[in-house]
Amino acid sequence: MGLRESTWMADDHSALADVLGARRRINAALASELSLMDDYVRGRTACASPWDTGVTEKDLYSSAICELAAALSSTFASVNNRVQMWRRLQPSVKRRFVDGSLDMERVRTIHDHLLHARPSTVVDIEAEVLKAAGEMAPGALGREIDRLLTEADPEWDRDVRKRAARTEKRIRLRRRARGLSSLTAVMTDGEADEQISRIDAVIARLHPEDPRSPDQRRGEAHTALMRGETLVCQCATCLIDRGDTATPESEDPQPTGATDASAGDTAHETSTASGEPVPQGPVRPIGQPPPARQPPKNTAQPEDTAPPENTARPDQASPPGDRPRPRPGGGTLIERWRAVVERNTLGEHALYPDGHGGMTVPPPGALSYKPSRALAARVRADHPYCLHPGCDVPSDRCDLDHIVEFDRQNPKRGGWTIPTNIGPRCRLHHNLKTRKLWHTELLPEGVLHIVDPLGRHYFTAPTL
Repeated sequence: MGLRESTWMADDHSALADVLGARRRINAALASELSLMDDYVRGRTACASPWDTGVTEKDLYSSAICELAAALSSTFASVNNRVQMWRRLQPSVKRRFVDGSLDMERVRTIHDHLLHARPSTVVDIEAEVLKAAGEMAPGALGREIDRLLTEADPEWDRDVRKRAARTEKRIRLRRRARGLSSLTAVMTDGEADEQISRIDAVIARLHPEDPRSPDQRRGEAHTALMRGETLVCQCATCLIDRGDTATPESEDPQPTGATDASAGDTAHETSTASGEPVPQGPVRPIGQPPPARQPPKNTAQPEDTAPPENTARPDQASPPGDRPRPRPGGGTLIERWRAVVERNTLGEHALYPDGHGGMTVPPPGALSYKPSRALAARVRADHPYCLHPGCDVPSDRCDLDHIVEFDRQNPKRGGWTIPTNIGPRCRLHHNLKTRKLWHTELLPEGVLHIVDPLGRHYFTAPTL
């Protein structure tokens, strides 16, 4: 029995050593990736610019980060933060990262908590920080670093906390699946404790039989506090007392139609609360005409009468040669157009190469560089984010950029200010396009084709 147990223990230790070895290799690989990313950005920034008009070193740096972000299916902010973190790491932390002793999460914790600390203070506590990093989880490690900083430099700690309370508060919106969104708020410890206490006080008034989970109760309590409403209990007794015949979701799911309507209402309320424009009706991709108006539900329509499928407005009539091309084969939308473009990279693929939307006569406002307020609201409602691949900057914080460049000298000849030729683009990606570093064209089916300075092709599917 003892021999069998010792054999089992030896095998167990060997398996654990394999896991730890794999973890070290992963850590070293992540450090190597950051090092290579930094080398790439330095090389692209230091190279001689082949462009003559206004391209600065900052533009080349931004473009290099965008090139990495697009190739990695990431965002500018994520890649830029990783490159800057690598450049600012203390040599001792970087060595531990490279040899696999520290993982990315602990390295980021050390970087974030030591950021802006006085160099002399960092040197004084460096050994203790590295020792704690080998023994503590990231959350505990961050608290330990804060404690060490407070003890080593209390004056700096007081000043930086006051400054952070003034300058680092923020709220970030992230769209999630099934019509939901998440709001991430950064606030002081005291404000967070106060908010949690209020939420707990609201939840405490509910009966234990309330069918919602603790997380659902907290979410509902937060919404009720935000609206100044009272959170009502959903237990069976309270439903009967209120005369509410609805059955709690956990006991009897709603019919499909009711669920869809509820999800739609939730999405509308979330968008409104976030301060972003709410689309009036379904979102349409660039280049797609508005859907035909549907008759009211209670209005009878003759059975033998059907609305035309492709009804165009008179000012948008286009000759047969300019009609949208049919779908080019099977596969996903992006796969199909990638195949078309790669078969003939120098060919003309744009739906409206002249930026006139298939029209021969410019409609009102088309020859003005600045879009009208109504057009701007429509475009931002149809496209909630920057059009650049992977960019998640909300459209209400973006410029409205012409896909085909507007010609200030001869507006009738250049790209017009119409829905099919303008879209939201954040200031960073707008500048890269204006500097001719990145190129954009609108393909049929609302797909945007974007080419980086190295000639690599990226595609953005239309917003659903």
